[in-house]
Amino acid sequence: MIRIETLTPRIGVRVTGVDLSRPLMEDEWHEIEAAWNTRHALVFPDQAGLSTQDHVTLLERFGSVLEERIPGDKHSFVSNSDGKGTDEMNDGYREGELTAHMDYTYTPYPADVISLYATAIPEGGAHTRFYSNVAALEEMPDALRKEISGYTVFCAHDLAEMKSDARLYLEGRTNPDAPTQSHVWPMVRAHPRKPGIEALSCSLQQTERVLELSDEETQDAESRALLGRIFDEYLYVERNEYVHDWQVGDLVVWDNVALQHARSACPRVRGSRTFRRIAVCNAGNAIQHTVEFLGLSDSSVAFS
Repeated sequence: MIRIETLTPRIGVRVTGVDLSRPLMEDEWHEIEAAWNTRHALVFPDQAGLSTQDHVTLLERFGSVLEERIPGDKHSFVSNSDGKGTDEMNDGYREGELTAHMDYTYTPYPADVISLYATAIPEGGAHTRFYSNVAALEEMPDALRKEISGYTVFCAHDLAEMKSDARLYLEGRTNPDAPTQSHVWPMVRAHPRKPGIEALSCSLQQTERVLELSDEETQDAESRALLGRIFDEYLYVERNEYVHDWQVGDLVVWDNVALQHARSACPRVRGSRTFRRIAVCNAGNAIQHTVEFLGLSDSSVAFS
């Protein structure tokens, strides 16, 4: 029998009593979907032996499954080890800190849904931190929320350094004059698939500035101050955080509009940390957009 338990007051549910190696019954899916529409993260523990096809079948419930790093494959691997489809990644992306972000906000096609399935976890453990773009916005004073609703944010990928631990609004890009993969988003974004829900679209890793407050002569001081206030007082705070401590066989599915994710460094000396990743986007393919922007031969070296 399916059981759904709240993880935190703001983020996520734990779903037990289901075996994802078999198709979900429609009544099971309706219960899960109801929780998904308000909690934005689903944790399915103890799914040992979940096949790639079973994983894909579940994600197809959410939309169009993406072909990501390996051409023709609807899955990829996120790993600190070699030989997992990430061989061209730098060490920062393999094993370094990942600052909080939503995948691909520097393109017109950020992922709708992301999922990771744990196949190997180091002896010392591994975790992923999640933050709610929805709850942080809801908590703000009306005056602040009204102010930022008229703003737009410039989200970018610093191609010159590819820093996984970027704090872009403080550091800026390495070479602002170089061609930059970027996109402008409303600072408050209506959720494209969940009517009535709005979410922040600024992140520590990929948001450089608030365009309406950007003034090069003052080095974007107003923009930095506003982003810093949002990050420090509402977004990246303990009450707005869920920390998932991974076990082998865990599957976590999250909404890439409603939530941000981050991780601490996981050096290879601590052991292998490997996840199978499957993502969904109905609007387009950010990986292919990146391939075209960079003039690459294929998607094996494009990543979030």
